Amino acid sequence: MDTVEPTLKIALKDLVDQATSGEIAASFSRLFDLPVRIFDADSNLLVEAEVQNPLCRYLESLERTRGRCTVHRSRLKAFRPSAEGGRVESVTCFCGCDYAVTPVVHQAEMVGKIVIGPYLPAELERIPSEVLEIEPNVDVKRLRDSLKSVRRLTAATVQRLAETVASVLGALLFVSHKSHVMSQMHIEAVRESFRELAEKNRRLEDMQEAQREFERNKSNFLAMVSHELRTPLTSIIGYSDMLVEGIAGELAPEQKQFVSTIKTKGDELLKLISSILDFTQLDSGRLTVRPADVDVGALIAEVAARVKGQAERRGIKLATDVAPDLPIASLDPEKIATALVHLLDNAIKFSPPGGVVKISARVAPTNEADGPEDGVGFVLMATVDMLEICIEDFGIGIPDGEQGQIFAPFTQIDNTSTREHGGAGLGLAIVKHYVEAHGGRVVVRSHQDEGSAFTIRLPLLGG
Repeated sequence: MDTVEPTLKIALKDLVDQATSGEIAASFSRLFDLPVRIFDADSNLLVEAEVQNPLCRYLESLERTRGRCTVHRSRLKAFRPSAEGGRVESVTCFCGCDYAVTPVVHQAEMVGKIVIGPYLPAELERIPSEVLEIEPNVDVKRLRDSLKSVRRLTAATVQRLAETVASVLGALLFVSHKSHVMSQMHIEAVRESFRELAEKNRRLEDMQEAQREFERNKSNFLAMVSHELRTPLTSIIGYSDMLVEGIAGELAPEQKQFVSTIKTKGDELLKLISSILDFTQLDSGRLTVRPADVDVGALIAEVAARVKGQAERRGIKLATDVAPDLPIASLDPEKIATALVHLLDNAIKFSPPGGVVKISARVAPTNEADGPEDGVGFVLMATVDMLEICIEDFGIGIPDGEQGQIFAPFTQIDNTSTREHGGAGLGLAIVKHYVEAHGGRVVVRSHQDEGSAFTIRLPLLGG
């Protein structure tokens, strides 16, 4: 069985404010020289437009008639006209005056009433005897003079007047109710939109949490797999190296070549796994910089030694140009060394056999370090001199339209399945994060088929 929700009753004072209804009552009161009062459905007086009435004032001054006036006002206030048809009803006072009472109807319900009067019926010819019975000592002449000041109206005139006031107030009620309904609809629409938005936000938060959980699981998985791969791979490289050295016995030239290939590919795979481990550290937000006082020249010599074997295998010559007066720098030696190894690895990989890779280091004044030729990167420290370490090659270079993409993770300029140079595309992303974690930046200058120069610029905070 369907249930019908009860209609919400709206009070007259909620539909029409007192100032507006007061203006309506005052206008009709001035126009017809009659008091007009508006009550709500509970007989509470909302608006009163009074007109000076000598008759009521005189009767109020007499002790016996004053009580009857109080009783009449209570009766008039409690009187409830019929809402059907909105017809005008009369309430007669003991003094012979009438009050026209008409209901204010909205949506077939009485929400209030309009009371017009007192006025004298046009047909009244003499003072009602009831007045004399209540107060025998009444001043008849004064009473007659007071009655002359009261407006006389026919029943038809009162009917039209009451209907006019009720229709004006009804029209105002209709407009106000329409505005109220539109306002409620707007409020409900806003609430519904808010509920929908809140639900979408909740779903979005759930999706974001699921994404974060996925990223955590991905990082943990990559770290675990990389670690588990690196452990046996280190043994493979170590035993291959011992076989090449002849520790387990002399190998035939062809065997030595095969084992050397195993060791070379193992070294490449180990670099790839180390890059993945480094990137998972960045991706999980666990990057920590541990600065120490570092001899930059010694650090560059150590890095050059680490890539010397790779360069020799490709026939690449390493040339260094380190300024002799480099100061001691405060930086994380492990992370800067890793960044330099990645840059050198790329320079060697993308240089033609027999080429040259240059490593240079110097101190550049701030204004020179921030010159207009700067490419990728941004300045975090611009008030101190900068340590510049440049890795330069003369290989294939980078196309102009692709230089802005090279620092994104898993990015390869040649991303075809048949690309000549391997790698996961993580090296430059790691370099950028490590350098920026030191408050520095990476600048690239490259032209296709002419080579590339990657410059690390680090603020010299002293040692």
